[in-house]
Amino acid sequence: MLVDAGQLSADALVLDSDTEHHLRRVLRLRDGESVSVTDGAGRWLLASVRLAGSSLQLEPTSEVVVEVASRDPFTIAVAMPKGDRLDWLVQKVTELGVDRIALLHADRSVVRWKPDRVDSQLARLQRIADEACRQSRRVWRVEIDAPVDASPLLTEMVVAEPGGRRIGPLDRSVAIGPEGGWSQDELDLAADRVSLGANILRTETAAVAVSALCVTFER
Repeated sequence: MLVDAGQLSADALVLDSDTEHHLRRVLRLRDGESVSVTDGAGRWLLASVRLAGSSLQLEPTSEVVVEVASRDPFTIAVAMPKGDRLDWLVQKVTELGVDRIALLHADRSVVRWKPDRVDSQLARLQRIADEACRQSRRVWRVEIDAPVDASPLLTEMVVAEPGGRRIGPLDRSVAIGPEGGWSQDELDLAADRVSLGANILRTETAAVAVSALCVTFER
C-alpha cells in the first residue's frame, strides 16, 4: 500500500478512502492479515490489518526498510496517444519500473490538453500510476510531468526512430513520438536515435518496449 511521506513512523497508519476500500472490498483482507506499506520514496515496512467495526487500520509489525536503487533513474517522454491508450501506457510502464513519465506536445500530436484540464488530467493519471505501484509492489512512486513542447527536451534525449542504433545502458531518457511520427525538425534536435526493430509500433507499444529494455540495465 502507498501512504503519505512520514506515516511510516506512526503507531497506526491513516488510510485514505480509496486505499481502505481497496483493502476491504477488493482484496477482502481479514483482521490480522499482513500487507506491505511504502511511502513511495524507497522506504517500506510490513503492517497488520486491524478491523474494528467499519474502521480499518494498519499497525506496523516490522522496522522500516530502506531500498537502495539498483540502477540509474529512467525517464520515458511520450507524445500522448488518443483515448484510454494513455491510461494503459501509464499503467504498464509503471508496472515495468519506469521512474518518470514526461508528457509531450509534439509537432504532429493529435492530443493536446487544454490548460484548464491539465491539473485534473494529471491527478487522474497519478491515481492510475499509484494503483499500478500498489499492484506491482513498487517502493518508488512514479513522477508524471505535465505536457510541454517536445522540442526543448529533445536536445537532451534520444528518440525512438527506425534506423537508429541499438538501445544501451547509458540511455536513461528516451522519447516516443506521436502516431504521425517525429517531424524532421524534431529529429534534427534529438541527441540521438534508437531503433525498436523493423516494425512501426503504436505509441503505447513503443513506450512499453523501451521501458522493458531500459529498466533492465543495472547501474
